[in-house]
Amino acid sequence: MKKDDGLSELVYEYYESRILFGHYRYGEQLLSVSQICSSFQVGRNTVLAALQKLEENGYIATEERKVARIAYQGTEDIFKKNIANYFVPRRDGILDFARGGQLLFMPVWQAGLQNLGLDTQKLTYQNTVQSDTVPAPVKLYIDALRTFHNDLLLNLYWQCLRYLTFLYPRRKADQSGSADHKYNSSEAAEPVLTQYLVNDLDQSFDFYYVSIQNEVLAFIESASKKYNLEQVRQIPFQWIIYRQRPQVRYTLAARIIREILWGRCPVGSYLPSMPKLAEQYQVSLSTVRRTLAVLQTLGVTRTFMGVGTRVCLEPVDFRVLDASEIQENLRLHGEGLQFLALTVRGVTVYTLEAVTERKRDALAEEIRKLRGKTSSILCIDVLLSFIANECPSGIIRECYGKLRELVVWGYILSAVLLENGQLDFDFEHMMIQSEKDLQAGRLNAFADRWQSFIESRMNFFYLKFPLWS
Repeated sequence: MKKDDGLSELVYEYYESRILFGHYRYGEQLLSVSQICSSFQVGRNTVLAALQKLEENGYIATEERKVARIAYQGTEDIFKKNIANYFVPRRDGILDFARGGQLLFMPVWQAGLQNLGLDTQKLTYQNTVQSDTVPAPVKLYIDALRTFHNDLLLNLYWQCLRYLTFLYPRRKADQSGSADHKYNSSEAAEPVLTQYLVNDLDQSFDFYYVSIQNEVLAFIESASKKYNLEQVRQIPFQWIIYRQRPQVRYTLAARIIREILWGRCPVGSYLPSMPKLAEQYQVSLSTVRRTLAVLQTLGVTRTFMGVGTRVCLEPVDFRVLDASEIQENLRLHGEGLQFLALTVRGVTVYTLEAVTERKRDALAEEIRKLRGKTSSILCIDVLLSFIANECPSGIIRECYGKLRELVVWGYILSAVLLENGQLDFDFEHMMIQSEKDLQAGRLNAFADRWQSFIESRMNFFYLKFPLWS
């Protein structure tokens, strides 16, 4: 993951929105670089890159060895209009986070709390520079997430906060009666985190989030009329998975691998020509060329000059794992499995309860088609495809759609093991039982079975590749 690029952009957008919204006013000082580093738990270069971009765009002015000051000048009406232009198009997404976000992050938080062992000494909140940059409940959540050592999970959480812009808090001078006043860490010189606060965090965070959310929704309702934004197009949440290299080629490679594993492009057949692939997937020829190079490295295809690209699915030598791009995709695969293992049960039950019986039957039919298949990747793909298409929550559909791509990179694991004479997991019995659970309406049993299956795949992955554990 290209951490500096992704996180510097997050810090930049955080301050950009706060300046445009009037949270920081002309002439006021920002925090010092070290304080911003501590608040966001990022490196100095990341913060400096964000501040440089803020200055280039006229939001701040910096002087050597001095704290940056706000250079943007706006009126109250401009600030309110800026807020309206951001939040009104995200009204549906904000409402969706109330349920979808809970399903994605509550089980992760609970597991993270167990990882911490309720040991408050492990929480960076106690030892960081206190400020109003990142609210205390948000900091505590991040501490819990860090226990998984999962960059993908932290990346998603930061991007959710960015989409919500932390639900735009009021200016510090106006916070005396606000919901987060109880947890305003800037008021205390000594650490205020207690065992009680850790145990009570579920309720305190909900209280913090819901109260500010209600304020934002009330503002959206009035501002949409005032600024004639009632018919504005809604902007859904989008999860960008940062990579060290351009993402499109890997996304396309994953799609092609999935088509091959499903038998839609059988071994021995030829892929369409590069121009046709570019047209089919709406990408450039250079992207197709780079994608085919990735597939050839993995033994998925072989390109013959003047003939075309043939599907091979050849065994892969273990040394292929030395390639940095392969390591990156394998790491994302493992982190994606961990995220799935933590969230799939609740998400599956929620989705199944929301759909019609006809759609449940269609899912059972897709599971039935897995009989005789030899790749556990296809099993997970069936469930993720169903959730990505049918879940009522937009954020869950977005996240599980991206996880489908990452799961496909488990093909590398299968290919390497095949070269070394090892077999994949025997999952046919599990598929038969899950199909019966679904047909009998045993939704919780169905979800439990899939959670156990994905946990087994995650454990198997980290057993074979402890480097990413």
